[in-house]
Amino acid sequence: MRILFISLGTQGDIEPFLARATLLHKEGHVITCLFPKQFKTLVTELGFHFYGFDTRFLDLLNTDFGKGFLGSKGNFLTRATNFIRLMMASFSLQSTLINQQKKAIHELNPDLVFFHPKAIYCLLPAQVNPTKFIQLSPVPCILHGHQDFPHLGLSKFKPFSTSSNLRTYKLINQIKYLALWKYLKPHLLNFPEHSITKKSLAEFERKELTTWYQISPSLFPKPNYWPENALVTGYLSRHQKENFIPDSKLISWLKKYPKAVLLTFGSMTNHDPEKVTSIILKILEKHKIPTLINLSWGGLVRPQVVSDLFFFVEKIPYDWVLPQLYGIIHHGGSGTTHSAAKAGAVQLLIPHIMDQYFWNNLVANLGLGPKGIPISKLQSNSFEKVILDFWNTEVYKKNAAQMCKKIENEK
Repeated sequence: MRILFISLGTQGDIEPFLARATLLHKEGHVITCLFPKQFKTLVTELGFHFYGFDTRFLDLLNTDFGKGFLGSKGNFLTRATNFIRLMMASFSLQSTLINQQKKAIHELNPDLVFFHPKAIYCLLPAQVNPTKFIQLSPVPCILHGHQDFPHLGLSKFKPFSTSSNLRTYKLINQIKYLALWKYLKPHLLNFPEHSITKKSLAEFERKELTTWYQISPSLFPKPNYWPENALVTGYLSRHQKENFIPDSKLISWLKKYPKAVLLTFGSMTNHDPEKVTSIILKILEKHKIPTLINLSWGGLVRPQVVSDLFFFVEKIPYDWVLPQLYGIIHHGGSGTTHSAAKAGAVQLLIPHIMDQYFWNNLVANLGLGPKGIPISKLQSNSFEKVILDFWNTEVYKKNAAQMCKKIENEK
């Protein structure tokens, strides 16, 4: 089969698609990916065909207002302004992004399409030919309601009552369709025999569209009140360690510090990485916690003076390093949370945006680590308190080991 994968976002949005694409490629299917152009090399090195989204979508995260939003810079008014500027800039690109989705589907004429919830154009041809499209989501709580958790757009707040949690999904998805309908409406002319409206599209997405939540049922079991078209399929990741050759210095450092942790913010940036790094490293050094620091996209930086307790890398395969460590301090992306749980690592989250607050609550609820501190509230005193809990509470490691076994037994 010719299979098209469409995803928008950072590497955390791309990896779940690459994992499934790799699996299907091994079965002999022809794979094409429509991702931001920044990921072209990664995709082609895996042997897949590539279509590119406009680079400006991902570049928005590196603007001043993008970094301000991700790092929760300033007071409420400042954060709200950054969010609005980011959304307006994103909306201005929607016509381009929609046309790029449309072009890829038309030119390739695939037998099957896996698409990210952000790839909104796909909803139109999916409603016309639902057997040909599968919505693939790396996170829950965006479409199908959950009694215990509000919509991810409100996950920064404490859960509401059962009925109020469920109402948040209807409210936010109504706003979504109102905001995006003007970009979709011109394309209805391509489907003249089908009466597609905002209401029919919303009902189709929720009740009929096959949606795979590519997450672990051990972390998030499917609620019994979800419709049949919504599935929790289990966590799937690429085996990145297969082609990894570790630095001999890193191997020596890991042997020297058998109880070490990984610090990473993944694709998250922030407005003041020097300050954030300084706060975290000072506390880690004070309590002699050896830490492997993944600098990644720039949310953390390497200081001029470095203790032997710290080892810096630009990137590292989680499936190679996490099983060797005590735990991980991270931003709380779905992929990183799953990788840590799969490896039996204790977790401490410093959430930046959206679903990261959800995973922070879930990790704490499952006893896989303490409840972390949002990046906007990161201060020396509060971080010291939570890092000592993370480092010294033995039950976290026991719970993490048990979760590791559960995930290993998943199909």
